[in-house]
Amino acid sequence: MLRKVGNRFISLQHKILTITLILVLIPLAVVGILSYVKSSEIIRQKVSESDLNTVTQIGQNLEFMFDYFNDTFLFMMQSEEVRQFLKMRTDTDPARYDEQKSITEKLLTNLPNMKTFVHSIQLEGLNGNRLQARGSVRPIQPDRIAEILNSKGKAVWSLNEVLLGDGTVKKVISYEREIKDINNISNALGVLQMNMDLDAVRRLLESRLSGDIDGFYLVNENNDIVASTNAKHESQRISDIIGGPLAMEGVQGYLELKIHRTPYMVAYDKIDPLKWHVLHIVPAHELLKENQIIPRIIIVTILITFVLCAGIAYLFSRQIILPIRKLSSLMSQVEGENFKAHITVTGNDEITQLGVSFNKMLVRLQELISEVYTEQINKKEAELKAFQAQINPHFLYNTLDTIYWMSRMEKAYETAELVQSLSKLFRLSLNSGREITTVRDEVEHLRHYVVIQQKRYEDMIDFQISVEEEALDAHTVKLVLQPFVENAIVHGVEKKGDSGTIRVEIKREHDDLVFYIFDSGDGVNLEDIQHLLEHNGENNKGFAIKNINDRIQLYFGAQYGIEFMNRPEGTVVKVVQPWVEGEMKNDQADGRR
Repeated sequence: MLRKVGNRFISLQHKILTITLILVLIPLAVVGILSYVKSSEIIRQKVSESDLNTVTQIGQNLEFMFDYFNDTFLFMMQSEEVRQFLKMRTDTDPARYDEQKSITEKLLTNLPNMKTFVHSIQLEGLNGNRLQARGSVRPIQPDRIAEILNSKGKAVWSLNEVLLGDGTVKKVISYEREIKDINNISNALGVLQMNMDLDAVRRLLESRLSGDIDGFYLVNENNDIVASTNAKHESQRISDIIGGPLAMEGVQGYLELKIHRTPYMVAYDKIDPLKWHVLHIVPAHELLKENQIIPRIIIVTILITFVLCAGIAYLFSRQIILPIRKLSSLMSQVEGENFKAHITVTGNDEITQLGVSFNKMLVRLQELISEVYTEQINKKEAELKAFQAQINPHFLYNTLDTIYWMSRMEKAYETAELVQSLSKLFRLSLNSGREITTVRDEVEHLRHYVVIQQKRYEDMIDFQISVEEEALDAHTVKLVLQPFVENAIVHGVEKKGDSGTIRVEIKREHDDLVFYIFDSGDGVNLEDIQHLLEHNGENNKGFAIKNINDRIQLYFGAQYGIEFMNRPEGTVVKVVQPWVEGEMKNDQADGRR
């Protein structure tokens, strides 16, 4: 069918399909994007609330631990033994003092419902009397006792270090409070220090970790990190971790922030009455990883819908276009002088009317050009016969030799060299019609080809040929090396856009004749090469490679042929044939299979 010059042909079916698919794709994309955005918001809210519940549970557990210290303090305030011990003086009656101290120490050691997170208990009386239970720690310093007494009966919580009996230092959370006489509330008897084991707090925080990329933090009212699942963050400020102040509003909640340009989710819960907070900091992508499946589902749904719509649109357009294509095909036959073409008319639309008119036109056309047609056929046959003469190969060789000597006479030595290489290349390629040649001739053929290519690429390619002496007289299928060297130039070095090396090695390996062709290109897709060896590619792609492999296997058997390998330095092609020396004809090779 004739097409207007300068105007690219686009089929009507392609136009119908394109417009239909665009009309389908736009609403699908809009619905998909809106669905993803809305579902992301819902999942983000649900996940954030779930994370907040986890933080709230940890906060409740910590409140229970802190409340236990308050309850224990109230028990000691009401204990007659504790009050009696704190009122005594060490120098008045030492025997009675020791007895009362022993009673009080047993009382504190055997407290009912004693919790494992209590590391140690210490009583410091104002008369110099001192008592420790559940662990030996260093005495409370006088200045610290003064601060506790100045707190006016309020509990003082702090991150503290205690010296154990073996001389080691252990971090604890200290609960310190003034003990007064309940019978005379204005009378201070001493101070109490209860130490919470920081390891117990860490274990509580670590029990809710979801991996090694999130972290739980217990932060005091000054935003100092009291305990953390990451020990190296303890004794730092939370602002040092997140790179700025943390704006927490209300008793509990969650917020988003960026740490080193990475989005994070932060859930927090306030511990009353300490005004401390429990924080959970986790990367947003980890917290919302369940949301990552939604885009895949949407994309798969869009693709399935798109494919279904494309199939329906294709069938619909084909139903419309098929009669037009038939008519176009018949018109092409008429253009090729087939005036017996005829279209079968069915239907009742405009295309049917066009088919009827086409058939009438052909009948009339046959009547008008019957005589002229016969005359033109005879004329074309005569012209075709005139062009059936073949070029004599000897004429081509002689012509190239003439050009070679004329170039020598004109001192165009490089041109003469190229013409001579081309002439010998042609002679060796034909090989007098024989399919089997020697390695010596094959190498000579390659060297002439390399001479031509080196003139073309100058210093861009470094050709290297290495042949074992005994291999020169071995037999090989002709035209094995040149196609692979050409591929190495075009698809290896030239494609890479930089200078490179192509090396050919020919050697004997046991009973095989092996050719290696190395190039310093970017490598090949081995799956594509395997497909080319098994099938013919489009536009004769890979024809030369498949032809060589087929010829080798045709003459020597399926165990021989071509293998491609990728190496860090480039591509290696290995060509394997049997080792054959002496006289050998083409039909003799068949006996080796």
